[in-house]
Amino acid sequence: MGSMANSGAANLAVGRISSRRSAEDYLSIHNYIPFAVLYFFLNSVGLPVGLFYTTLFSPLLYLWLYLKGCRWLTAKFLLILSPFLLAHACLGIPSPFYYARSLLLLWSVYITVYAFGWALLKCKSIERLFEELIVVNFFAAMAALILVPTPLSTYLWNSNFTALAEGVGYTRRLQLLTSEPSVYSSLMVPLLVFAVLRLLQKPGKRSFVYTALILVPMLLSQSFGALSICTAGLAAALLPMFRRLLRKPKSLLVLGLIGILMAGLLFVPNPISQRVSSVIAGDDSSTQSRTVFSFILANAIATSTSIWWGAGLGQAKLFDVSNLGIGFTVSVIPNAVAGTFAEFGLIGVLVRFAVEFYLFFRTRVYRNSFRLAMFVVAFIMQLTGSNVMDIPEYLIWFFAFCPLFPNLNLRDNFRPKASHS
Repeated sequence: MGSMANSGAANLAVGRISSRRSAEDYLSIHNYIPFAVLYFFLNSVGLPVGLFYTTLFSPLLYLWLYLKGCRWLTAKFLLILSPFLLAHACLGIPSPFYYARSLLLLWSVYITVYAFGWALLKCKSIERLFEELIVVNFFAAMAALILVPTPLSTYLWNSNFTALAEGVGYTRRLQLLTSEPSVYSSLMVPLLVFAVLRLLQKPGKRSFVYTALILVPMLLSQSFGALSICTAGLAAALLPMFRRLLRKPKSLLVLGLIGILMAGLLFVPNPISQRVSSVIAGDDSSTQSRTVFSFILANAIATSTSIWWGAGLGQAKLFDVSNLGIGFTVSVIPNAVAGTFAEFGLIGVLVRFAVEFYLFFRTRVYRNSFRLAMFVVAFIMQLTGSNVMDIPEYLIWFFAFCPLFPNLNLRDNFRPKASHS
């Protein structure tokens, strides 16, 4: 009896300590939140278009990784690209300057994503980091709403991004301090998927609040692409365990509310439904330029040198797009796969897809709902937007292939509990 009492007292003490630690974690600020805020909100503030602080700081990140023991990063980077570097050198490089500059920019993206990924893998409370970033983002969006009547709104909102259906005019879309609403919405995609999956896993007030906090800024950005991709990713993640999901009344209620919200957004007159109508009618130039027109441009650039190896890094800038008749004024391709085709040819595209599917099965993405959703999101994103140098897309791939949220595996959480009767 005495030993049982001592054991119970010990368990009680451990429980009090763990609850005290969880309370302290809840009240404290995550160590990575300053870096997350810099990346999320301030990455391009005050810099020329196309330049980011992550690019400028990449040498410091490389030094940090070197001191942490990552000594062969540049060698691995050059080794991966060596077949293309040799092929382009043999085919001829029209502008070595543009080639070297683009190679340096791609190296900075590689170092930045590697550093962020390394730090996140070492992070013991990434869920708390996501929560704090959701809260900061929500209050930033509310501040932007308050500042709409002021001159500062031109830095926080984009009212000339795209025309809607004929007679509707332009709409105001939230972008905060990013370059455009689509960039801002792509940054929010992992946060929204995380919040919705956790809400379905653990329906409750806390999960609902965080989902609402991230959903409001996403709706204010009015990014039809991001919302559609998130929906596709969540649908793919929930499909394998949909029957189990139906057995949980609270989760079923959440799915019903999400369905009602989506129906309202699509069928009730509002800026999002109007833009969806424009996309379906083929009147949305942004959607066309990110999909069909991007591949037309990429094919023209690649075939000008080699359809198999592409034109080479940075060489697209030398291509004259005026005779294509697709509305492009400069040869900047807003599509990651099309950009890969233009600069690395069909071989580059095949290597890209081969690596993605190899890592899908090698890391067993299909076992975790969050990772499966991230894989679907990144796969669609690369075909409908993004670019070869897009850090947010590479980070989404990182979330797909690395086990950062094991607790968000809905399949494990919906398994029936064993009876001890």
